[in-house]
Amino acid sequence: MNLEAVEPRPDSPPEGTGLSLPSAWDRVASSFLETLLNLSLRCVGIVDDQGKVRYANPVCQHIYGMSAEEIKGRDFRELYADCSSLNRMLAEVRRHGRVDNWPIQALRADGQAVPVQVTVIRIRDEASRTLGSVAVINDARNPEDLIRQLRQQELALIDLNRSLELANLELARANRLKSEFLANTSHELRTPLNAILGFVRLVLDGLCDSPEEQRLFLQHAYDSAQNLLNLINELLDSAKIDAGELELQLTEVDVATVFEQVEKLTRLQAEQKNLRLKFGTPPGRLLVRADPGKVQQILLNLVANAIKFTPKGEVRVQARSFPSKGHVRFQVRDTGVGIPTESQGILFQKFVQGDGSSTRQFGGTGLGLAICKNLVEFMGGQIWLSSPGPGHGTTASFTLPLVTSQTLFWRRSDDREQGFQVQGPASGPLILVVEDEPKVLDMMIRILHKHGFRTAFAVTADDGLEGGQRLKPDLITIDMGLPVRPQGVLHSGLDLYRSLQKNLETRGIPVILVTGHDATLSQDSHPLPPCLIKPFRAHELVDKVGRHLARN
Repeated sequence: MNLEAVEPRPDSPPEGTGLSLPSAWDRVASSFLETLLNLSLRCVGIVDDQGKVRYANPVCQHIYGMSAEEIKGRDFRELYADCSSLNRMLAEVRRHGRVDNWPIQALRADGQAVPVQVTVIRIRDEASRTLGSVAVINDARNPEDLIRQLRQQELALIDLNRSLELANLELARANRLKSEFLANTSHELRTPLNAILGFVRLVLDGLCDSPEEQRLFLQHAYDSAQNLLNLINELLDSAKIDAGELELQLTEVDVATVFEQVEKLTRLQAEQKNLRLKFGTPPGRLLVRADPGKVQQILLNLVANAIKFTPKGEVRVQARSFPSKGHVRFQVRDTGVGIPTESQGILFQKFVQGDGSSTRQFGGTGLGLAICKNLVEFMGGQIWLSSPGPGHGTTASFTLPLVTSQTLFWRRSDDREQGFQVQGPASGPLILVVEDEPKVLDMMIRILHKHGFRTAFAVTADDGLEGGQRLKPDLITIDMGLPVRPQGVLHSGLDLYRSLQKNLETRGIPVILVTGHDATLSQDSHPLPPCLIKPFRAHELVDKVGRHLARN
């Protein structure tokens, strides 16, 4: 909006439009005038002699991206992007009392400058004292640009409406699942607790016929207590994850050692069901970068699940290294009841199990897989399920980063700030590389610099979002599996991509998913960005970046 301010005077008019209206007829006329201005198809505003906006009609929002109420009370100079042109226009108004169709740049709320044409007229009282100014602003943007913008806004509103509809459906489903979860959890907690109390009471009442039977009762009570403890730990872990308080100690973890510990803890459970339990210990010393306790927790949960849902046959656990992709892939394969295709994409959500009958038959809170997903993603991996269908078994797979000789450098804020420093050629498009594997990160930066690109980098998803907002790069490459920084909110590269799309500051930045994982295994319902699969050659990275920049 474009309105002139003049020098203040001692007898300035009262608050409002700055006009004194002594009679009832004047008040009627003022109300009628305001109604006409509100109905106007042009942006109209009034400022007082102090330069404060006292009135703006609703059309102003189309130009300034602010409502009339947000514009009121502002200094009119805040609404311009071109100070020199503004000062020349004000000089013309002082000389002639008005100016017509003055070309100038208006400043929108989002910082964008838009071309407008302004007509300004001074308002004077009977004694020729200046009370303020009235401005009429015409939008001078290309009509085709306006139509294109309106279409984009319409599409954005359609997408938002669809998102809201899906969110409402998801909220209704979550509410139903939470009710089922509370009922299931109450049952799951009471069952081992009743067993503990029952067997201990039998021993206290002396109802054991022999020391062997007493020992058997105590063993049953112990097993039930262990089951109860596992359920409570699941609830506590879920609460910590939701509160962002889960702490991980990433170090070198020997896969063979973890396999040995998990086999000891699950062997009896498999033997009780006459199942074959096989651990394919990898040859040599295979190390992953992870929290040893959490890796064991993930495998225990997956193996216990496989045993629980397998009436006969076997459960096989194995790990395989993929050095070129930078990770180790773990698999827990069973010959059990299988999973319907429609259920495979939701089993990692909280409170969800395969179906109602499985929940009643096998029990559980529905938190185990959701916790496994969070733990794997916190350590920079990915987890997924696959099953041919009911009765054909299930394979649970997850990845964890291979150990490298380079130290982790992303936990301190000073190191993160170093990543945000732009490096490379003096000019050229800026690429933000979000990658946690030091060797891959170094290779990508060198390739991009050699081909004229500037770079900055981030190692976690939260840092990638912060870098996107601060640097406004021309393009962002994102690794799918990213570690989670302390008190981090985002768990993976896909979380980062979705957050970039939702953020108004970053949604227009093109993204390439650079990953060693199969992106289709993410089971993500949203469209994925273009992918570059590791390992890749230098020309593949440069070509992909160049083509994607050209399209945008």
